[in-house]
Amino acid sequence: MIKIIKNIGIQWMVIQVVFLLISCQEEERELIDPTIDDTITQDSTLAGLMKNVVTHDGSFDDLVDKGNCYSINFPYFILHNGNLKEITHTADYAEILDSDTIQIQFPVTVTTYEYKEEFIETSTELNALASSCLSDDEDIECIDFVYPFNLSTFNANTNLLNTIEVLHDAQVYKFMDEMDDQTVMSINYPIQLVLHNGDHTTSGHNEQLVATILDFIESCNEND
Repeated sequence: MIKIIKNIGIQWMVIQVVFLLISCQEEERELIDPTIDDTITQDSTLAGLMKNVVTHDGSFDDLVDKGNCYSINFPYFILHNGNLKEITHTADYAEILDSDTIQIQFPVTVTTYEYKEEFIETSTELNALASSCLSDDEDIECIDFVYPFNLSTFNANTNLLNTIEVLHDAQVYKFMDEMDDQTVMSINYPIQLVLHNGDHTTSGHNEQLVATILDFIESCNEND
């Protein structure tokens, strides 16, 4: 009799564990169900806005490299009005004026708007890259995400659920760039953003996040 009671107890525990696992999976599925408003698809307005927010902004060194869709990686050297100067930090650009004579000491490595690195050996190569930049690009410079935050994803092909902790813009850009029409995701709200003036704002759902980004696009300018 004792053995029978033990077996029944074990079976009941197994049933409870299975039920718990199924419940957890259903909760995750509900989190990223495509019918829920806070789901983000590849072609959604929010997906596009997020990608524009995290696009690499290369405008901070335009006085030197003349291209807003890439930046030169630190450290590197220039001839600044005939004097050799090492550029190691963004603060070094404060010492450069529009009227100054600048000669980049090649080779240098640049990071493009999509976070790809290119080795540049001559001014001709750099000028060609600069000419490929759009003067009116889509990157949103006056608002940034505050990290870390989590993204939950579901792939309809593999039926896999996943949660990703994102730590920086490049990681978000890569994810958004590689996202296909079989994948949906959701942000684990609330999420914080920082404005170009240092103020912070919080969004609690997709609609609010879209509205917040759109509200500040008008105040975005190159080099802000």
